[in-house]
Amino acid sequence: MQMFARILRLISLAMLFGGSTATVFAAITLISAAKAQGVPVSEAAATNAPVFIEFSKVALAFAISLVVAEAIEIKGDLKSLEKGTRWRMARYFSSIVCAISTFIFALAIVPQMEDVRVLMKTDPGAKQQFQKLHEASRLIFTGTIVFALASLVLPVISTKRISD
Repeated sequence: MQMFARILRLISLAMLFGGSTATVFAAITLISAAKAQGVPVSEAAATNAPVFIEFSKVALAFAISLVVAEAIEIKGDLKSLEKGTRWRMARYFSSIVCAISTFIFALAIVPQMEDVRVLMKTDPGAKQQFQKLHEASRLIFTGTIVFALASLVLPVISTKRISD
């Protein structure tokens, strides 16, 4: 069961880090191209919102699987947790923050953005609300990316090296 949890953890973190990063790069590229053609940034962001909306569903599934994987590992690792190694605790902390930021993004921010995006066609005040949500999503999404990477890298850093 521990091996399954480790594999699930790595796949989840890889998708949260890689998928989120790829989504951001795609959005930046598409928004830059739209800006070059004279499209306002808020309009370009609203046009590209479906990419984030759909990815939020994928990210949510991998955030849940990350929590499950870490719970299985923690349960199997209770004795060594009593020792409280800093690296292991930092890894668990990073995974938890990654999952929480993904939950906030997928369950709190994206549904509001989706609703406001529809209103932008008829309500001028909706653009300002969308922009606020967009800024919040950038901060939260950055948390997903940074803490997924940290959780992937910390076990490697903490591994003792054998020198020749």
